Amino acid sequence: MQKKFKSKKRHKTKIFRYLFYLILLYLSFNISYELIYKSYLSKLSNEEIINHIIENTKNSKSSNKLLNNYQNPSYILKNNFKILNNESPVIDVQNEVNENKPLEVYIYSTHETEEYSDKYLEIYNIKPTVLTMNYILKDYLTDYDINTYVEEGSVTDILKEHKWTYRYSYEASKILIEDKIKSNPSLKLIIDLHRDSSTKKATTYTKDNTNYAKILFVVGLEHPNYESNLSLANKLNEILESELPGISRGISKKSGEGVNGIYNQDLSPNSVLIEVGGQYNEIEELNNTLKILAKVILKYVEGA
Repeated sequence: MQKKFKSKKRHKTKIFRYLFYLILLYLSFNISYELIYKSYLSKLSNEEIINHIIENTKNSKSSNKLLNNYQNPSYILKNNFKILNNESPVIDVQNEVNENKPLEVYIYSTHETEEYSDKYLEIYNIKPTVLTMNYILKDYLTDYDINTYVEEGSVTDILKEHKWTYRYSYEASKILIEDKIKSNPSLKLIIDLHRDSSTKKATTYTKDNTNYAKILFVVGLEHPNYESNLSLANKLNEILESELPGISRGISKKSGEGVNGIYNQDLSPNSVLIEVGGQYNEIEELNNTLKILAKVILKYVEGA
C-alpha cells in the first residue's frame, strides 16, 4: 500500500511538472512573438502598416487570444502609425518638412472630425478620419520628394475657444491656415481634404477587381477670383481621369443660399477642396485612391 501511494504521488508530481513546462513554453513563445512582432512593425512605413492591418483583419483570426491582442489594429495604430489626433493617444506625429526645399503642398481639413466606416476595423472601435488620410497622403507625396506639410492645429479647438458652433468651421480653419499660406508663397497646392456623405455606390469605383474611393473636387463661386480655383480643379481632374478613368466624380461648383460658396479659396488661387470617398468607404479603398491622388499631385506640381 505504501508503494502504491508513493507511485500515485510521483505520478501527480510528474503531471504538474509537465504542466509547468507547457505553461512556461507557452508564455516564452508569446513573449518572443511580441518582441519579434514589435520589431517587425517598427520597421514598417505608414503605408505598409495600413496594408498589414487590411490583410490581417480580412483573414481569419488566430485562436490564440494573446496573439490577437498584439495583432489588434488598435494596438498597431497606437504604437506604430504616425497620425495627429487630439483625442487619441497616438500623438507621435512625424510632420517634418525639408527646410532646404520650398514648401510645395499644404494639407488641412476644415471638417477634421469626419469619419469613415470600416467594416474591418469597427469591431476594434476604430474609425479612420480625414486626418488619417491627410497623413497617408503626405507619406505618398514625401516618397515623390514633394515637400508637404499637414496642419497640426485643431479646428475643433478654435471652435471651442470662440464658442462657435460647427457651422463656423470655415471661419475657424481660416484662422488656422491664413498665416501659413501668407508665409509660404512657394505653395503650389493647398488642399482642404474632406469626405462626402453620399451612398457607398456613389463614392466607390471598381477597376480590375480593385475598389477605389471616388474623388470629388469642390469649388466655391462666391468670391471675385474663383476662376483661378476652378482652373486648378479642372487641371487636377483632367490628370486624375488620365490616370484612372472613372475614379472622378467631377467638379462641384458651389454658390447660392445654404452653401458656403467660398471655402477659404479666396486666400489663394492654388486652393482646392477635395472630397475623398464617403462615410461608407473602407480604409483599403481610401488607401488605393490616395496612391493615385499622390501621382496626380506629382504631375500637377511638376507642371505648375
